[in-house]
Amino acid sequence: MPVRSIMDIRLVGIVACGGAIGAVLRYSIPSLFPGHYGISNTIVINLIGSLFLGILFGAISAGLDISEETILLIGTGFLGAFTTMSTFALESIELIQENQFMAILYIFISVFGSIFLAWFGYSVMINIMH
Repeated sequence: MPVRSIMDIRLVGIVACGGAIGAVLRYSIPSLFPGHYGISNTIVINLIGSLFLGILFGAISAGLDISEETILLIGTGFLGAFTTMSTFALESIELIQENQFMAILYIFISVFGSIFLAWFGYSVMINIMH
């Protein structure tokens, strides 16, 4: 994807639209699962986002013709706003202060689970497309 000027307002708008949808969905997840707040929602959201980003880029690598606009809408906008590294970082600090074992488990699942699911989604798409 070529480097773009911030002045390309059409592409900025596409990213913003995807971001708005991702942010609203991110905000809505806790209300879909009442009683399961905080850490469990953050893990699920980040794992799902990693899986879908892997699927998107696996499809691209397998040769599926996906437009730059679609990549920006879904990858940068939607998934960028849906997943939440800053919340993960803050919750990690809180867990470190409260319970070292839970902090280690949370960080391990979040980091390695996200990497695994991104790889898994990518690999599945590569295999499906070939």
